[in-house]
Amino acid sequence: METRQDDTIAAISTPLGEGGIAVIRLSGPEAMSIVRKVFRSHRKILQAESRRAYQGWIMDGEEPVDEVVLTYFRAPHSYTGEDVVEVSCHGGRFVSQRILELVMDQGARLSAPGEFTQRGFLHNKMDLSQAEAVADLIQARTEASRRVAAYQLQGQLSLRLKDMRDHLINACSLLEIELDFSEEDVTFASRKELMRMLRSIKKEMQDLLSTFDRGRVCREGIRMVISGRPNVGKSSVLNALLERERAIVTEIPGTTRDTIEEMLDIGGLLFVITDTAGICKTDDPIERESVRRAEEAIETADFVLVVIDGSRPLTRDDEMLIEKVKKSTKRALYVINKSDLEQQVEIQTLRERVPDAGLVHVSALKKEGFSKLLQKLEETVLADGIPHTGEAVLTRLRHWESLNRAMKHVRRAILSIRKEMSQEFIVLDLRGAMDALGEITGQTTAEDVLKHIFSEFCIGK
Repeated sequence: METRQDDTIAAISTPLGEGGIAVIRLSGPEAMSIVRKVFRSHRKILQAESRRAYQGWIMDGEEPVDEVVLTYFRAPHSYTGEDVVEVSCHGGRFVSQRILELVMDQGARLSAPGEFTQRGFLHNKMDLSQAEAVADLIQARTEASRRVAAYQLQGQLSLRLKDMRDHLINACSLLEIELDFSEEDVTFASRKELMRMLRSIKKEMQDLLSTFDRGRVCREGIRMVISGRPNVGKSSVLNALLERERAIVTEIPGTTRDTIEEMLDIGGLLFVITDTAGICKTDDPIERESVRRAEEAIETADFVLVVIDGSRPLTRDDEMLIEKVKKSTKRALYVINKSDLEQQVEIQTLRERVPDAGLVHVSALKKEGFSKLLQKLEETVLADGIPHTGEAVLTRLRHWESLNRAMKHVRRAILSIRKEMSQEFIVLDLRGAMDALGEITGQTTAEDVLKHIFSEFCIGK
């Protein structure tokens, strides 16, 4: 959707439905004049003061619609950098919708998804990574996702990227001056100092790139698959973890034919848990498809919870699954289920097969051992830790790809200096690194990328 930046937009910025209040937001040059046409108060607003609230009524001609509180933010001191008016009315689907219709009748346009935040970005109220953090903060489902989004919105990532880019700009400027005086053989940038600076930036880039796995998991959650051969109690383990009967459980092997997905907050981190069909060798075409889907889930997972029936010795299907998980290089935790029955599984043999993986004994039937399982999951999965206070981490693949490309340019610039190549080659790569960093913050981002990013926002934000 093509949008103009010189008109006034409006939208309901709170969720639709019944509640204490609803907020209708307007932004643009005519925001206050449009609201004045439908707002009536005992005190006339001749010259509205910024960041001040006014009580009154929204009117449809002579018909009162609702008693409201109007708050005005004069440009540039607002979320969007434009004149912004927020109308707080009683929370109700019909009331808020009627007020929105009235301001649109007076000349406002319904905002596109994310258009308020996009205007804030275009008016330099935030950079692109901070704008993305707004969406992440709204969508946060756990303490970890809220925390990393808040740090990014605060500008922790932006500051680190700006520092790197400023150093590159300074070095590039000195080298370009040298090009202007190339006939006089003048050196403005010491190659020794330049090499030292670029190596320092490369190291900082490497450190920041290494945070991506933690940042992505905090933002998106960790995909954990519950796997095992048929009838070991995978669905019972899922139900016990969720503390409700989510999956059908019977004594008949192969009850679970398709994958079941649920979400659980463990230690402040979102776990996206997938229960799968039992993995085994079979000639049944339906079971083969179930096994294929279960194996595919393992390949796309971050972590595998392997369930083993402790009341029976390890079978060939158990051994096949253990080897499959080991070859996948996925992090795994082995759950010995049915601890309430006489144990026949050889624990020592299992430990020898998976010496680096943790083992936990549970009884899904009697709901025993699950506090220990949750503790072990926290110890194993959260070993890398949730970002500490103020730490900048990468949370999106877009950021990782741009930063990785910037680091490649820095490496090539270092190589050019080592080979004593001409300034043109060094400048070319320094500019490439600057542009790649600028893609993250929005300084050099293509228009279609911007449209895609803001299209993921809700209307009203």
